[in-house]
Amino acid sequence: MLVALDSNVFIAALSPKEAHSLNAQKLIRSIAEGNHRAVASSLVYGEVLTVSTDSKAIDLEDFFVHINNLTTVSANDSICLEAGRLRSVQGSKLKLPDAIHLVTAIHNNANLFVTNDEILSKMAKKLIPTKLLSDWV
Repeated sequence: MLVALDSNVFIAALSPKEAHSLNAQKLIRSIAEGNHRAVASSLVYGEVLTVSTDSKAIDLEDFFVHINNLTTVSANDSICLEAGRLRSVQGSKLKLPDAIHLVTAIHNNANLFVTNDEILSKMAKKLIPTKLLSDWV
């Protein structure tokens, strides 16, 4: 199964104070162990940049490179164009980064989109099978 991940899944995995951190860690471990393949927009680098654990900054490039079975996909022209179209249909409640994550999932034929954002989850379910991180077991 190919799972598409929103940035907030990585944020939750790296920051124990985040809601559903243990679920995020289990999901990423499962991916690294080869139980699933995963895809994420390259936006994860910028969105996860501010995360730190135990007052130490994380080497994000190293973190992402060492997750086996994870591919990051550039937010290229076609993904950004489609994300803009999606926002025009969904309205201002859908933020551009969220739209890019969704379109990345769809363009890569992901079987499931996982997010920690309830509002995004409701919108995403109309386009792709979606699970909240809280529902990941």
